[in-house]
Amino acid sequence: MTYRLKLFLLLSALVAITNGLLAYVNYQDCQRLLRTEIHRKVRAVASTTALLIDSDLVAAAESVAHSGARTPQYTGLMTLLRSIRDANRRDDVWVDRIFVLVPARENAKALRYALDTEEHFEYRHQPGDVYKQNGRPVLTGLAGIDKQSQDLANFPAGYTTAFAPVSDASSKLIAELGVTVLPAPASTISSIGRAMALTLVVILILTLGAAAILSHQVTHPLYSLRASIDAIGKGNFDVHATANTTVEFTEMAAAINAMATGLRERDHIKRAFSGYISRQMMELIVSKGELPGLKGERRRITVLFSDIRGFTSIAEGMRPEEVVEMLSEFFSRMVDVVLRNHGTIDKFLGDGVMVIFGAPLDDPYQEEHAVIAAVEMQRELETLCAKWDSEGRRRFKMGIGINSGSAVVGNIGSQEHMEYTAIGDTVNLAARLESATKELDVDIIVSEHTYDSVRPLFKWKPIGPIVVKGRLEPVHAFAVEGLTAPYHPTND
Repeated sequence: MTYRLKLFLLLSALVAITNGLLAYVNYQDCQRLLRTEIHRKVRAVASTTALLIDSDLVAAAESVAHSGARTPQYTGLMTLLRSIRDANRRDDVWVDRIFVLVPARENAKALRYALDTEEHFEYRHQPGDVYKQNGRPVLTGLAGIDKQSQDLANFPAGYTTAFAPVSDASSKLIAELGVTVLPAPASTISSIGRAMALTLVVILILTLGAAAILSHQVTHPLYSLRASIDAIGKGNFDVHATANTTVEFTEMAAAINAMATGLRERDHIKRAFSGYISRQMMELIVSKGELPGLKGERRRITVLFSDIRGFTSIAEGMRPEEVVEMLSEFFSRMVDVVLRNHGTIDKFLGDGVMVIFGAPLDDPYQEEHAVIAAVEMQRELETLCAKWDSEGRRRFKMGIGINSGSAVVGNIGSQEHMEYTAIGDTVNLAARLESATKELDVDIIVSEHTYDSVRPLFKWKPIGPIVVKGRLEPVHAFAVEGLTAPYHPTND
């Protein structure tokens, strides 16, 4: 379940429950007020009707209750009460019946019907029937029933029935006139439930719409920020996260943009650094998550030196811009070859370059990779020279010297500026072999230390012992003439 759906359901449920409780409380309160109002109207009808009845009519009704013999006075009273009943069957109040209660002769506490205007036979109370509430005879007398009717909350007959006293000329209580109402066709008490239910439905519909809008407003910036993070995760550091004017989301967007800026700067540094070492080496160094220290280690490496022959004299007849352009094109091709063969660019030496194989990462095939790189560098140079010939530029040659052995490798310099390099006799001999290519007129010279590891893979021309500057003993060297089989470089 998405966060947006969860938020939508939570807001909808919260508003629905809150409004449901409020509607229930309001409904109960309105019912109480309306019941009180209806009872007040019923009491008004009862009180007004009681004033129209005199003691003679009550006596006539009472005699019928005891003897059953109906008199003209009884009939007249029945007609009067029915006319009052019919006149009060209105939209706001619907009088169901009007009846008269008198004390029973055998027990003054018991009450009997003297008259009932109900016309339906199955509900009619005959004169003389005992008055009951909730199925039980009422034994409170006239005074008791009149007093009970004043307390609506505890009145067993309910709010739909009201009583009014009927007194004789001497103000003696001789009967109680009762009025019972039913829900009127258009009474508020009968429609309040529907009205509140309809209101609740409308509120819920509006709530769902508001919850949908609010959840969208809350989650839209989240989805936007998520899209920005996803783009950053895929390497697009130029993304710019945006959010609405909410402070929290604005701050989050600013933090994401700051992160993207930092990653972009790191990527620029990474790309710049990748020009010196292979991608695999670079990824391993970056994954360590720490700055390199100023320390060294002794390990076996293979060193390659290359240099353009006679470049100084070539450059003298060229404009500086042309020199820079040619060198940039030349080194671009050479660096691609070196990195493709797992070499690390140590430094550029004017028109030459120093490359290390086997550091900073171990490479069990370092000698093979170094010689392959040298062969490919010469091939790339031939391709470049053919291109320069077509452009009217001068071509040149390149000498390469390769040696393998033990050397000290590590970061040299200070914490503010350092470079990864190799130091030792192995490095010096590789440089001397590169210089010897000029005198021996060969393109690639390899020492016996490298030759022993890759002898079956290439075609060789023994040069024999040669004396190089800085060494007393001659060096057995070999010239590379080509591969013994087609070679397909990999990124392993």
